[in-house]
Order: sequence, then structure tokens, then C-alpha cells
Amino acid sequence: MPTLHINLLGDFLLKSDDTPITTVTLPRLQSLLAYLVLHQNVPQDRSHLAFLLWPDSTEAQAHTNLRKLLYQLRQALPDADRYIHADKHRLHWQPTNDIAPWTLDTLELEQAVAEAEQARHTQDNAATRQALEHVIHLYHGNLLP
Repeated sequence: MPTLHINLLGDFLLKSDDTPITTVTLPRLQSLLAYLVLHQNVPQDRSHLAFLLWPDSTEAQAHTNLRKLLYQLRQALPDADRYIHADKHRLHWQPTNDIAPWTLDTLELEQAVAEAEQARHTQDNAATRQALEHVIHLYHGNLLP
């Protein structure tokens, strides 16, 4: 099973192993994907997502728009059902596992910062420097708006 790589820092980039996925191009599609992965630990209420993505729409229209956007995401994302769990009320990005492995650049960056903090705490200057260099390597710009 290929690993899905999601980059939200700097330019949006989605890859299956080393192959770019070029079908997730719409800004709202990217925003939905980003929101789900950034909030992966908590299933997201459909009403909340609809309001976030279409704050100026009626509730009914926002829900219709979300259903369409979710359909588009499922069509654009390879093996989408391995990553996204959807029911009548919630959407949830699945934690990484052997069946649906994925990476997220922001999580990798957070882990590298934590490693730098740990090395600094133990006063290991070489490890601190190495971890901070890794942080710099991972950072490609601001988080996707």
C-alpha cells in the first residue's frame, strides 16, 4: 500500500509515495482535507464543517455544498475510503495504520521541534543542532490558509 504524503506548509502538495496527486486543486477541497487531517483526533461534525467552509450560506445550502465537496474529495483522493470515515453526522480522518499509511508535514515538524526541545533540555548541543536543522529542512512556509 503506498503512503499518502500531505504537505500543508508552503504550497499544498499531495503525493502517493513519490507520485504527485494533481486532482485536489480546488482551494475548498484542499481546505477540507487540511481541516480533517489537522483535526484527526476528533471526528468533525458536518454542521460545523459546513458553517466553516460556507459561513454566508443557509444551513441547507452549506450542507449540500459539503456533500458535493466530500464527493469530489473521494473522487480525487486515491483510496479515499481508507482515510476518510463518513457517517450521517460526522467526518473523521483515520489515524495512520498499515492499511492506510499517511504522513503530514506539520506533524513531522512538531516532532522535530519536540526532539530539539528534549535535546536542549538534556544539554546535548550536537543533538539540538541536528534537530533544529531538521526543523529548518521541514519548514517550507506558512500553513495553508
